[in-house]
Amino acid sequence: MLQQLRAIEVHGAAFYDIVFRVVEPAGVQPETARIGGEMIYPNAQAGDRIMVEKIANVVARVEKL
Repeated sequence: MLQQLRAIEVHGAAFYDIVFRVVEPAGVQPETARIGGEMIYPNAQAGDRIMVEKIANVVARVEKL
């Protein structure tokens, strides 16, 4: 689940700082990541159910379920 989303700009490029957590099992600590604007679906909102794709434990893509 996407808990927080904050758009930022670094040297003219769009990025997002995100906080997300696994819904099950309960009690898993939230994770954070900074991702490029092209790595997340349009109109992302806190509370969205998402799928996070990681490569070598680095977030590579976020899709809405």
